[in-house]
Amino acid sequence: MIETVSKITIEAYSDRHFLDIVKLVQNFHAEAVGDYDGFDPETLIRTIKDQAEQSVGNCFLLVVDGVCQGILFGVRFKSLISQNIIFQELIWYVNKEYRMSGISLLREAEKSLKLSGVNSIIMAVLENSKTDKLKSFYERLGYKQMEVHFIKEL
Repeated sequence: MIETVSKITIEAYSDRHFLDIVKLVQNFHAEAVGDYDGFDPETLIRTIKDQAEQSVGNCFLLVVDGVCQGILFGVRFKSLISQNIIFQELIWYVNKEYRMSGISLLREAEKSLKLSGVNSIIMAVLENSKTDKLKSFYERLGYKQMEVHFIKEL
């Protein structure tokens, strides 16, 4: 029996993964988001490209054998009460068959963000997704619960 070893890398956003990212976010939307929001692939890609053009390093990709299988994307902002720079995750999603590599994606993003001057990272948990499991997962990784958000369609 021949064992296949996959090449796994963590990369910054690249246009060559455009279609992979659209598929990832569609998968995320179908699995976790549900009722919360409409999905427009063009808006998603424009947002990621705009961030990439600013060279802020806010989009991290899990690439397996040349195919993007995971994404961690967010925005940076200066704290309202200190000089700290905060990274707020907007999406962290890894296709089911590669979920075990999702922690590597998060850890590499944390390292890169820290090296670029980010002091804190905020990760979100959607209330309609395995909330208790995800909360305990984040706590095991050293995160603490900060606040709960509410949303209302206008």
